[in-house]
Amino acid sequence: AGRCPRERGPMGNGSSVGYDDKTNLNRGLAACIRDVMRPTEIQISEAWHQHDEAGRGLLSQEEVLSVLQLLIDLQIKAAQEASSKRKIEMARQQAQMERESRKRRSDVLSKTPGETSRQDLDSAVVLAMATKTAPVMAGMMAGYMDIPVTCLTALREDRDLLEARITLLFSLAAGPIEQDGRKLVTRQQFVVNYMALFDHAPQALNDTVAAETSSSECALQ
Repeated sequence: AGRCPRERGPMGNGSSVGYDDKTNLNRGLAACIRDVMRPTEIQISEAWHQHDEAGRGLLSQEEVLSVLQLLIDLQIKAAQEASSKRKIEMARQQAQMERESRKRRSDVLSKTPGETSRQDLDSAVVLAMATKTAPVMAGMMAGYMDIPVTCLTALREDRDLLEARITLLFSLAAGPIEQDGRKLVTRQQFVVNYMALFDHAPQALNDTVAAETSSSECALQ
């Protein structure tokens, strides 16, 4: 999984709006949900096969709900593993930066002014600043890495909304009917329905911002 995109901008004169502007917060979260949290084809196949061992490509409402829950579990597990690996790599990079900073600082201070180049001095200063700031940046990046896990966990724990989504899928789908009267949907119908959740995230969050902005403007009038 990739990293969630973040708003960027040069510092100064109110240009750092990426961290305190509600619209940009929603845009960043929407991009994470749409681009980072989508299930892989392998995850979909594994979850579906658990309940369709015969390979019919058709499942009942109860079975599809179980597929959805298992699929989200697989997504959460993958997101946790990816987050853990990136955090370990980040810690390694931080330790390496600290070692290099101590070395550069020692080298610069051990030389006479005439022996030290501006480039060497700049490197030592920048590394000294970066080393002190690294824990702050590491904390921010750790937060970004946890977004997929947190979002998917919230989705998995809300059984009522999951059931409502599957109920809607079956009410709209024109699938075959079993002899016992149970309606069935195809694997493709399930996949299209679930992927639509991620595709719709930007619009859903933008609609929320628009509604809040409209309410605020009315309150000020």
